[in-house]
Amino acid sequence: MHREVYEEAYVKGDITYLGSIEVNHEENQSFVPGGKYPMIGYQSFYRMDVKECYPFLRENEGTARIWVEPTEVPFIIEDHELATIILDDALQLESSL
Repeated sequence: MHREVYEEAYVKGDITYLGSIEVNHEENQSFVPGGKYPMIGYQSFYRMDVKECYPFLRENEGTARIWVEPTEVPFIIEDHELATIILDDALQLESSL
């Protein structure tokens, strides 16, 4: 996870595992067999407390890096309710530390 986050965002920090979900497309009529995603896959979610931020070099998959306040996330990811639920859990974890 540390390597992946560094490659995508050029940051390093402390990572906490939040959980994972199964993503099942068996009833998804838009699913493309043999496409980019598997019929059944898993997504893991982590929280990172960023300790180091390096210049963003655009050498890997990421084309941009932005910093977003938690209250602004619904305006950035407005069609994915799960993202806000996970963010709320991550923020609750912070307040319990």
